[in-house]
Amino acid sequence: MNQDALVQPVIACSQCGRAVGQSDLVQIVGNWVCADCKPAFLSRVMASGAAAASPLAWHYGGVWIRFGARFIDGLVQGVPAVIIAAVLIPNFIRAGQSRNPAAPFNGAAPFFLITFALLALLVAACYEVLMLKYRSATLGKMACGLKVIRSDGRSSLSWGVCFGRFLMWNVVTSGIPYLNSALVLVSVIMCGVDDEKRALHDRVCDTRVIYDRT
Repeated sequence: MNQDALVQPVIACSQCGRAVGQSDLVQIVGNWVCADCKPAFLSRVMASGAAAASPLAWHYGGVWIRFGARFIDGLVQGVPAVIIAAVLIPNFIRAGQSRNPAAPFNGAAPFFLITFALLALLVAACYEVLMLKYRSATLGKMACGLKVIRSDGRSSLSWGVCFGRFLMWNVVTSGIPYLNSALVLVSVIMCGVDDEKRALHDRVCDTRVIYDRT
């Protein structure tokens, strides 16, 4: 038998992108799918229909729309924090002045500021993690018509994925002084040039941000 006849074409799986021989793929609603991706793909086809199951049908959220969503989320979290700070800090200063007029900001001031910052971070974590877990989107993303899904199309995110996205963006990417400016810039560039508009935290957590058509 001619050796060339044994050579089969190599095709990339439409779901994971892995290049395998055609004999190891199956075509489902016009998509070549490998054996590993077949069960999840079939489940999505049965649950949502052929168009919704294919990544080609997804409309990914770009840099500016995602910036708008983050801006709205910043207002949702920042405005209450500013109001609380405006109420508490003057009371704290007056209490310090009553104890020691010469040194209103005594040793308790750093403790107060650190505690306030940690509480703000905890509230932000609860807000984002819970919203992603139960709605697949924060209020900002919902206002911009976006939602977060897994790479296989699932909109049900695990606790680990929700916390991972919060940690990667709010702590690692934008929360480290001096390093954050470089990491944010890298993340924005990655989102802008990537075909699936994946930022750094999307790549780490294997998620996508798409327009919600439901």
